[in-house]
Amino acid sequence: MRTIPIKIAPTFFLTAALIGFINSFSILGTVIWIGIIFISVLFHELGHALTSLLFGQNPRIELVAFGGLTIPEGKQLVKWKEFIVVLMGPLFGFLLFVFATLLLQLPFENVPARAILQAIRFVNLFWTAVNLFPILPLDGGQLVRIVLEGIFGAKGWKMALYVSLAFSSLLSIAFFIVGYFLVGAVFLIFAFQGVETIRKFGAYSVADQDESNQMAMKEVEELLRRGQVESAVDKLEAIRVRTQKGLIYTLASEYLAKIYADHDDYESAYKILSDLEKTLSKEAKCILQKASYFVGDYKKSIRLSGVCFQEKQTIEVALRAARANAMEKNIKETIEWLKTAASFGSFSVQEIVKEREFDDIRSDEMFQKFLARI
Repeated sequence: MRTIPIKIAPTFFLTAALIGFINSFSILGTVIWIGIIFISVLFHELGHALTSLLFGQNPRIELVAFGGLTIPEGKQLVKWKEFIVVLMGPLFGFLLFVFATLLLQLPFENVPARAILQAIRFVNLFWTAVNLFPILPLDGGQLVRIVLEGIFGAKGWKMALYVSLAFSSLLSIAFFIVGYFLVGAVFLIFAFQGVETIRKFGAYSVADQDESNQMAMKEVEELLRRGQVESAVDKLEAIRVRTQKGLIYTLASEYLAKIYADHDDYESAYKILSDLEKTLSKEAKCILQKASYFVGDYKKSIRLSGVCFQEKQTIEVALRAARANAMEKNIKETIEWLKTAASFGSFSVQEIVKEREFDDIRSDEMFQKFLARI
């Protein structure tokens, strides 16, 4: 009999404890609320997972901050089966609400037990209702996506994203107006995520819908997990040749560029990523920032420095940005990046500026004044 692996992140319990304390202001109440949230979220995810298992997939459950995830692995389901898998999560939550409601009809006077049942009832009704909002990544948004994909194909994904963005924006504004700022902030995050996803969706192509391409990427991830890098490289090259463009093409390019960068082949990494700059993840942009510097494309390296430093606030990124700006004779920017690097306190600016990259600006009056002050 197949089992469903369950992984619980520490952040799940931290978030549950925060919610519990806000609702009870006591240690015992917090512990009880953690149990209620754990049971409710797990039961919801089991709705997804058991249905996925019934349809021949190999699901696994992860409980993370603010909720859970059911990750189906194996064959891709037809749309009606995928719809049922998604729907069963909220349905299981609603069934838990019904079960708690029925128990509350029984004639028992145990006050703590009734309070716990009332909390279970409230949590599951509230979460079922909210989770059915047509907002991605909530189940309601996934249901809308599946229906629109079934009708319009690849365009349905983009339509679902716009529906999600509209609803999350309106709900965020509404909750802020009535004073529920935390809930409003959550929907605002969904709205920002929607904008970012729509931006990336411009790269979506027909090749992304091909199940063989999707399976090939999963095989690559498994090879990398096992440390079989050479085999992964061969598959990634084949995927790029086969897809030519799209999200899978971009993802394959990012994986491949990271492998090359890890082996100090920055020229190959640069060639792979250079034309994909606008659609890259932040991590890939950091790889491109580094690769651009080493191949002498200082303008591109400078352009990516801010994004890269937000992603990885390290002295290496700051110094690379300073050196690239020095090569382009951007005095003010060089000074600012050197100040940023100096804030890490583990190197001497006076020694760094002796490097050849600073030769053309070392005698500049503004730069000299900066050096005199440190």
